[in-house]
Amino acid sequence: MSAGPSSARATTTALVVGPAGHGVTGTALAQAAALRALAPGTVRVLHLDRTPSAGELLAAVRAAPPGPLLVHVTDRLFGSTPAEAADAVVALARQRPLVLTLHDVPQDSDGPRNAVRRAAAYRRMAEAAAAVVVASAHEARLLAACGADVDVTVVPLPVPDLRSGPAAEPSIPPACVAVLGYVYPGKGHEDVLAALDVLPDGIGLNAWGRPSAGHEDLVDTLTAQAGSLGRPCTVSGWIPDERLPGLLRSAVLPVAPHAHLSASGSINAWIGAGRRPLVPRSDYVAELVERSPGCVQVYDDLRTALARAWADPASTWLPGGCPVSPTVADTAALLVPVLARAGA
Repeated sequence: MSAGPSSARATTTALVVGPAGHGVTGTALAQAAALRALAPGTVRVLHLDRTPSAGELLAAVRAAPPGPLLVHVTDRLFGSTPAEAADAVVALARQRPLVLTLHDVPQDSDGPRNAVRRAAAYRRMAEAAAAVVVASAHEARLLAACGADVDVTVVPLPVPDLRSGPAAEPSIPPACVAVLGYVYPGKGHEDVLAALDVLPDGIGLNAWGRPSAGHEDLVDTLTAQAGSLGRPCTVSGWIPDERLPGLLRSAVLPVAPHAHLSASGSINAWIGAGRRPLVPRSDYVAELVERSPGCVQVYDDLRTALARAWADPASTWLPGGCPVSPTVADTAALLVPVLARAGA
């Protein structure tokens, strides 16, 4: 079957769960819109803007036209526990051919208890699906380590175009160090605060995002750590999409310090805004750099990286005209043949 847009003839229902401000939900909505543009009339979007019950999910799907179901899943959007999320997704797979795009694939850094519970849930979801998609080869390896014996298609996360806002002069000294995304244990905010001693007095951390559910206490923890170090620290809370370009293109030193990435919308947002964030070396980052050479600054020692970037702030900006990829349309095109096979 041809991989072109016309090959996806069955109606696909893109079932999107969660508030639009959630990274996984936002990606799913953008990709569904791109699929509709590629194959007009063959994709229907069904958005449930909260975490629905399993019964509500099934009722929504049963009311949709026949055809495959495309669902982006992170377990926290589909249940209060990994097992509950797996129950809901497996029930969907019993109704329709399920093309399952998995996010936040379990890994050891989840901790011994959570890693085991999440691995069992992701294995069940993957093995129930007609097709499985992940955002990186690293995630494909992580899914295999969960015991899931399935074929996997890699469709990288799209890089959004966030270059609409005015940009600071690249040589201007940064006003602070900025980290984008949810605040949660292991994200690396504490590491950034601890490394600020290589920068001039008064330079602090701006955490652009809100705490993940259940980790609201981290705001006080980070503030206290910063105070003990004599550094300012601000946790912004939720940032509307329209504010992102202006923030990301301002005079800040961009860092994405999470060392246990399997795919990263935050890094892509920095890149999409024309920035070259500082990122720790990892398997996923190696894959990212292979796909888009020079898009990030890879470090082994954060203090050294911060000092170098401070001395050369222009190094944290992408050169003019540097392409960013893949676009959301590129990722949708990669999904078309997957959906066509599922609907055949």
